[in-house]
Amino acid sequence: MNKAISILDHLESIFRDVQCAVATGDAGWTRETTRNAKGDTVKWFDLASDRAVCAYLKERFPYSTILLSEEGSPREFGTGQTEFAIVLDPVDGSDNFARGMVPASMAVALIPQSCPISIESVQYALVGDLVTGQTCTAERGGGAFCDGKQIHSGTCNTLESAMISCEMNHFAVPAPLANVLSRARGVRSFGCASRAITLVASGSLDAHLDLRDRLTPENFLAPSLILTEAGGDISGLEGEPIPEITNLTQRFSIIASGSPELHAVLVQQLKGGNICT
Repeated sequence: MNKAISILDHLESIFRDVQCAVATGDAGWTRETTRNAKGDTVKWFDLASDRAVCAYLKERFPYSTILLSEEGSPREFGTGQTEFAIVLDPVDGSDNFARGMVPASMAVALIPQSCPISIESVQYALVGDLVTGQTCTAERGGGAFCDGKQIHSGTCNTLESAMISCEMNHFAVPAPLANVLSRARGVRSFGCASRAITLVASGSLDAHLDLRDRLTPENFLAPSLILTEAGGDISGLEGEPIPEITNLTQRFSIIASGSPELHAVLVQQLKGGNICT
């Protein structure tokens, strides 16, 4: 079997195990008193998802790996030389999931161990919707897919025709962003970055904005590959490449867009520029 296909199949299987674990887990087996390295409360389903991933990596994944997750210190699986670093967000949108709302997803990115942790070095990625079961996957250079069907980001190039998602939790909206949101065709706020970015990849959304300097790498590494393989762009607030990552507590702002034209418009507008759209 082709190695790339084998790895993506394993990611699908890992997600199915996680989906089952959070659907059948018992909320009573842990209290919400533990906090992760970011200071966020660790809920029972975060741990259930993390444990399901660890069990799969230990028992069924054929490659030696190091797991990087917000729920614990780096953990090694397999024997011999490490082949991949796996960056995991076990439940993105955990506040949604805890309240029975959507979306919530699992995000996993595989990076060759010889490479730095960065958007450019993600080789394989999966974002799975924990409610609907839909999976979005990508292999670098191989395109992006949702439930096995290839996807492409949209071609919208104006604010006035753009459907935008924007995270606004714990955030006072600055004037340039308020101007962008007031001009957009529609605005949504999902509370789940990995799912929002894959919606941009599939063309359902035209852009996703998170300008709070609060977003951590496990939220965007996997969906960034899916987005770029679908034809979209992702950058920092000034349009700059997102830098290499040294740990999962680093905080970022991002602009993710379906088309280069809309991306340029958003970068200019959010810098306070005034370009014709």
